[in-house]
Amino acid sequence: IVFNALLARLEAAFGELRRFTADASHELRTPLTVIRSVGEVALREPHSETEYRDIIGTMLEEVDRLTLLTTLLLELTRAEGGQTAMKCEAIDLSELVRDAAGFLGVLAEEERVRIDLDLLTTVVPVTGDWMMLRQAIVNLLDNAIKHSPPGATVTLASQARGEQMEISVSDQGEGIPAEQLPHVFDRFYRVDAARSRQDGSVRGGFGLGLAIARWAVEAHGGHIAAESTPGKGSVFRIALPR
Repeated sequence: IVFNALLARLEAAFGELRRFTADASHELRTPLTVIRSVGEVALREPHSETEYRDIIGTMLEEVDRLTLLTTLLLELTRAEGGQTAMKCEAIDLSELVRDAAGFLGVLAEEERVRIDLDLLTTVVPVTGDWMMLRQAIVNLLDNAIKHSPPGATVTLASQARGEQMEISVSDQGEGIPAEQLPHVFDRFYRVDAARSRQDGSVRGGFGLGLAIARWAVEAHGGHIAAESTPGKGSVFRIALPR
């Protein structure tokens, strides 16, 4: 029984590695293919200065996308390998949430999405790394804004639940099907790959933001979960020990 369990865990680990390699290869191949195709078109026949500028601009956009992907992969690999140094300091979660909301305020305005804060008025600190927890909240908020229709409201709330502090990010987007909900925190998993790519720019997602958020929360001894009702929106909750 022990050996069977060991082999089953090894098989699952190798399967995850194969999926990760295949997904990473696919994500890396896409921008490289675009760069090559655009370059071949540019060399095929003469173009005006304006056309060359457009071609170079398209190639630089894909380079930016490729750079962002490799950076995220490097950060996630280091984090999961325990190579990321984590600070330990007292943090006011309400202040942390306000900082994350302010960071994405411009993006919300561009997408015509309102950010509403419903935070505790009293200070209930937690212990952890400010930048890591901030990144987790930013990733959840960015995801909520990205999948909310114009005119919608994204709500950031905090509350105390016994020995835990909870942060929730609620959106009014299209929601997530029940069968896909357990996989949203997996690396490279996207509920709708076509939708997440949007116009092919850097704003298109890679399916890594929620994986990074889960790692950051669990590194603090916390828990992250998602709830969703298709057609009515989603709620992502972070629970951290006081």
